Amino acid sequence: MGDRDMKIKRMLCAALLVTLFGCGDQPDNSQASQSLEEQIAEIATAQVNPITPEEVSEAFALGSDSTDLQRELLTKQLVGSVVEWRLQVYEVEFAEGRYKVTSQPLPIKSKEAVQLLRAAVIIVPSSDNDHDLMRKVKTNDMITIRGRVSDIVLRTVVVIEPALLVNQLTIN
Repeated sequence: MGDRDMKIKRMLCAALLVTLFGCGDQPDNSQASQSLEEQIAEIATAQVNPITPEEVSEAFALGSDSTDLQRELLTKQLVGSVVEWRLQVYEVEFAEGRYKVTSQPLPIKSKEAVQLLRAAVIIVPSSDNDHDLMRKVKTNDMITIRGRVSDIVLRTVVVIEPALLVNQLTIN
């Protein structure tokens, strides 16, 4: 696959992600009765789901060996659970006191499949340090987040909302 083809695929994926990003902003009904502070406190102490971003990305990659049933079962395991993932940043936005972070495509091992899956994370800053870090983060920097998976949208976006930062920035 040529360099030009890869650039086109990345641009199409980014355009699709931007279009779909708003689809996951609806709160999960099971969490609707809790205040945001209660949700964050629960996430901070919750048992973390051991599924890695790479496992999810591999299953949802275009041309992967995973079946629809396997993706469905993985989605059921993941949605509603708390994950702690290290993500490579693509873009950061700030609105309504929260940071919306879009990750680079989550890595896959398969050479034949096309990685499409990204994480869209809504980070609730808990300190001035969080604000400072999020204002300094750049494309390709690594951050670690802990948050509740609220949805997987059209095999392209894992929506994690709400989330908190668990580490300092790693600059690439």
